[in-house]
Amino acid sequence: MSIPDLPKNTTLESRSVLITGSNVGLGYSAALLSLQLGASPVYLAVRTLPKGDKAREALLADPVVKEKNPNAVVKVYQLDMSTWDGVTSFASKFIADRKAAGESLDVAMLNAGIMNTAYEVAPTGNEAVIQVNHLSTALLSLLLLPLLESSTIPEHTARLMIVSSGAHAEVKSLKACPPDDYNYLASLNDKKTFTATRDRYGLSKLLIIFFLRELSTRVSSDKVIINNVCPGLIRTEINRGMPSYDRPALEARYAASANPVEKGAACYVHAVAAVGKESHGLWYRRMELTPYADIVTNGEGEKLQPRIWNETMEALDKVVPGIGSDI
Repeated sequence: MSIPDLPKNTTLESRSVLITGSNVGLGYSAALLSLQLGASPVYLAVRTLPKGDKAREALLADPVVKEKNPNAVVKVYQLDMSTWDGVTSFASKFIADRKAAGESLDVAMLNAGIMNTAYEVAPTGNEAVIQVNHLSTALLSLLLLPLLESSTIPEHTARLMIVSSGAHAEVKSLKACPPDDYNYLASLNDKKTFTATRDRYGLSKLLIIFFLRELSTRVSSDKVIINNVCPGLIRTEINRGMPSYDRPALEARYAASANPVEKGAACYVHAVAAVGKESHGLWYRRMELTPYADIVTNGEGEKLQPRIWNETMEALDKVVPGIGSDI
């Protein structure tokens, strides 16, 4: 399915934009499009600084950026989403730098994510996909929230956009709220719970959707507009770890229905520049407002959302005591 063009009046002129996972793929393309639409400064949060520096050079060398945004500023920060310290250290430095410079943050696009083909434990002791796509993303959201709230002005409400996935609708491992006698998130660290690659990826996105929906009920859209986006099938490197025997089928899917990465980036920009408060807490797929999967909104989802929120906050409170206590 094709992705439409952005509205012609879409602009990010003079807006500051942070994008995680932005040295390649959708994150890089979103940074490029943001710059082409007038954003500055643009902050690249990347795992490897030399790769981020290389991306910065390429972005500023882009002919459209040089023509339309010649004074653009691009800064690179290190962010390792696989560790607690990687997230907290990034947030501490990034926020301190903004305060020291008297700068705001208008837009945060939380794009960084992984899709593993095999079970892997992150340095935190948690399963890696859940750590990066859910727990670290939730933590970073909460750490950035005060800065975003303080950046809202009458002319512009700050934005927090999280990249989710239509794969949340295909999860087979979570169809009902688990019994209350154990910690569900902690149970996902058991290797036996890691079944199919796409199921674990979809589950991680389902968990962050529950978190985002609950967060959006606690944070007014007058303070920060919070939404999430799925650009659909995009030709990127997220599947680079896929076994060679699975690649022919993937290439066939790409050939039949994948959109170019530039179109995926446009979906990100659409969510932070072309829609407003009406998007708060909602999901946009290929720029279209789309209902969540039944598991999100049915009776089981009504029980799961507070369960996932509470277990997530319990885990994060051990990392940053008191985090989210004022939400």
